[in-house]
Amino acid sequence: MSRVADTSLFSISWPIFIDVFLHFLTLLINTYMVSHVSSSLVAAMVAGNHIFDLCITLFSFISVGCSVVIAQYLGARNTTIANKAIHISIGFNMLLGISLAILLFFGGNILLKSMNTPEHLLEDGFNYLHILGICLIPEATSLILAAVLRVYGKVKTAMYVTLIVNMLTIIINTIVLYGLFGLPKYGLVGVAWSTVFGRVIGVILLSYLLMRGLKIKLKIPQLFKWERSILSKILHIGLPAAGENLAWIGHFIVLISFIGLMGETALATQAIYFQISLLMMLFGISISIGNEILVGHLVGAKRFEDAYNRGISSLKFAIIVTVVVVFIFYFLSNILMNSFTDNVDIIKMALPLFTLALILEPIRSINIVMVNALRASGDARFPLITAIIFMWGVCVPIAWFLGIKCEMGLLGVWIGFVCDESLRGAANAYRWKSKKWQAKRLNVDI
Repeated sequence: MSRVADTSLFSISWPIFIDVFLHFLTLLINTYMVSHVSSSLVAAMVAGNHIFDLCITLFSFISVGCSVVIAQYLGARNTTIANKAIHISIGFNMLLGISLAILLFFGGNILLKSMNTPEHLLEDGFNYLHILGICLIPEATSLILAAVLRVYGKVKTAMYVTLIVNMLTIIINTIVLYGLFGLPKYGLVGVAWSTVFGRVIGVILLSYLLMRGLKIKLKIPQLFKWERSILSKILHIGLPAAGENLAWIGHFIVLISFIGLMGETALATQAIYFQISLLMMLFGISISIGNEILVGHLVGAKRFEDAYNRGISSLKFAIIVTVVVVFIFYFLSNILMNSFTDNVDIIKMALPLFTLALILEPIRSINIVMVNALRASGDARFPLITAIIFMWGVCVPIAWFLGIKCEMGLLGVWIGFVCDESLRGAANAYRWKSKKWQAKRLNVDI
């Protein structure tokens, strides 16, 4: 029996929270520091940051498949196949990262235009984006390495690496943005290269810790020897997760194009508020990742009732924590926005979104926890179906109607998010309660 299966949710989730917080903090730091240089540069960053975030979301589908497969194999005490799954996942994600980096380098301008980025911001936006695209290669690799460390219970190790990466990013950002030590001010280009450098260092450290701490020897030839049976299990979980992520990416790009029609102020507001909203989501995300690891181990060990109870307990905990957090952000909303910008129009546009978050974020935490629990059990297709139906059938039309047709602007777009998350969260929670996911366990018996 895997010892991780009986680890407490709190002990496994708090290092994940700090790790994910620090991970999101990179782009938040970039946004914060650039906002004190120029609000126009912030608007130029918004599309690039969103495209980068969306690519990371796409990478995560292999990381999700990898985590679930490894957790279930470890629960079944089959470490040999778990090791092979690690190599396959690293190799697959690495190739995906290279492919997307090439796409952004040659097609970045097309993507920026498709998102209705104002013409005068295109040059700065592309310069930022195509360099940030290089960062996708180490980022794709590090996502798998960090996921492996977490599944083996080494959650603090991944956290420390992310801390080091962010400290480097802050230091280098300060140098390139403000021209310290007699250097010129490199603006967005310098910020992008700073992010790339930090991510490369992160991959080096994670690789070392994987080999040193877990005694897993990473063999380059094995990264590209993909056994069909193992890859199929990873993709059985990963492909529906990828489909869900692609559905999210597609509908989000459409929503950003709506916001682009609203002008530079709306884009700058979206850039700042979206990064803040990620912080509000962090607690639910970290709890859901911890729950995913525990549920995966329990399902692999055929402890279905324990897995079910674990999922319900994690859900209650996530809702309570998120409610507390979102109220704190609501009361600090003025201070937060004033720390990012002194533009009165941006602040005025953002403040109603904090009120809306009192409803959105607790509901979203239900969805986040339930989706990850269903995937961990092997039931990955159901969240994909609900994503397609509610993102495209509910969120997009409501965001267009309220945001554009009714001229509610950015608030109308975010009300669309509320409608989607409410319906989707209810559907996924009902699926978990039905226990139909128990029949979806992967065949990981020795």
